[in-house]
Amino acid sequence: MSLQVVVGSITFLPCGYKRHLVFNRPHGAGAKLLEILLIALHTMRIARLFKAFATQSQHVGGQNFPHRTSFTKAQSRFFIGFIIAYLLALAFFRYRVSHDPGSYFFTVQGYEPKYSLTRVQQAQSYLENLDKSSQNQPVGIQHHENKAIPQLCIGMPTAKRPKEQHVNVAIASLLDHLTPQERDQIQLNILIAHANPQEHPFLNNSASVVNASQLADNVFTYHDIAGGSQIITEVIQDLEKAKRYNEKSFYDYSLVLHQCSQSQAPWVLILEDDTLAQEGWYTRTMDSLRELERKHNDGNRAEDWLYLRLFYTEKFLGWNSEDWPTYFFWSLLAVMSTMGIGLYFRRLSSPSSSLPYTALPSKQSDPVPSPIPLSFIFSVSFLCVPALIILYFAAGRMTVQPLPAGINVMNNFGCCSQALAFPRNMSLKLSHWLEKNITATTLNLPSNTFTDNSWKQDQGAAVDSTIETFANERNLQRYALMPSAFQHVGAETHKQGITAAREWFSVSGARGIWNFGFEELGSSP
Repeated sequence: MSLQVVVGSITFLPCGYKRHLVFNRPHGAGAKLLEILLIALHTMRIARLFKAFATQSQHVGGQNFPHRTSFTKAQSRFFIGFIIAYLLALAFFRYRVSHDPGSYFFTVQGYEPKYSLTRVQQAQSYLENLDKSSQNQPVGIQHHENKAIPQLCIGMPTAKRPKEQHVNVAIASLLDHLTPQERDQIQLNILIAHANPQEHPFLNNSASVVNASQLADNVFTYHDIAGGSQIITEVIQDLEKAKRYNEKSFYDYSLVLHQCSQSQAPWVLILEDDTLAQEGWYTRTMDSLRELERKHNDGNRAEDWLYLRLFYTEKFLGWNSEDWPTYFFWSLLAVMSTMGIGLYFRRLSSPSSSLPYTALPSKQSDPVPSPIPLSFIFSVSFLCVPALIILYFAAGRMTVQPLPAGINVMNNFGCCSQALAFPRNMSLKLSHWLEKNITATTLNLPSNTFTDNSWKQDQGAAVDSTIETFANERNLQRYALMPSAFQHVGAETHKQGITAAREWFSVSGARGIWNFGFEELGSSP
């Protein structure tokens, strides 16, 4: 299936005219010239609409109002300037707002990896520069004793992917720029998420370059963590055979949470194995977590936040249908305010005005001022302002209302579970909640055994949706770090089959689960 993207759909132009450009490959100069000509055509249509509206308004005005005038030169210049500015704005958004998935001007070029490619290359170089003798060391389950309690425990479940494996790069990107002191503050736990661990490339000697699992502090299997529980092992095997990977992910998440909670680290970070860390992620993450801790401790609210999201996708942060009454209210207010201001100045410019302005002395030779034509006021209020409102919404929420850099509240529309950092007390509570409900599910216990009635409803949902349920029922705040400290680079998983991923680029768009702001990190000074 070839990738086709419908871009630049402008539905707000007159006469019901719509433009849909479908591209199978990036455009050349001829295609861009054609698009400019199309925009010029739309501009001419807008100009004709203004003229027709003004003529009709003047015709009506001539029957009811004593001052029947055409547009002055200044007013005509205003409309010409508005049309030119609108045309330039369309061109600007068309070529500059390709990174906002909530924009009508969004294109597939927004998925182009920039900083991601740099980080992948750095991670691969880091692996290649490791001691080559490490490749000959036996690979197996390892457990290292930490000299001190870590500041951060990282849990990462990993499974064999249908095609390319990203876990080596994921691990290397975590470690490649850490100082020795920073590395000593981290405990990295890897869970081999297979009932038969030998299926994973880490244990069947098929891992490319260097086996990055050797960089971890601990590598676990289900048998290690579950204490040899035959029931858990059989359940995992059944879920794998049935390809019920969403349900299996609950077990994985619960197990890595549990293991990290046992480390006594004050902070727990759970990562998926197809993530990519930015350079300097550790400093940004720890500074942000400590800032949140100070904020909530100062307010005596030590337990009212659940996590700091280190990855999110802008895909779900656009204009939401739930908020349409708010959007309509402000749009209507803008139109009515413009008309009210116009009518006020019309009254101000009238010879019969009783406002102090008209009492100012003037020369005998000065012409009698004419009131602002109603046609001009109506044209500005009902054509120009709505056109600007539509352009505002078409540009996309992340373009006109971007999240400020730093920590932001994100209690709604946050996606997904690629990188979530928890305070230890909350990781314990979430782990206990997951374990209790998973156990009840595994043993087919009565529904009253579940700690939350919503658990049964969430069984078919993803892990991140269930975590949101846990937070909503306890009124826990959730935060996100802007820009993201991690990127999602996996194109395919067992959870979803082959899709129309963005195959133009060596790092794909990861099925649309992509952070566009992450790609701009490399261009920051």
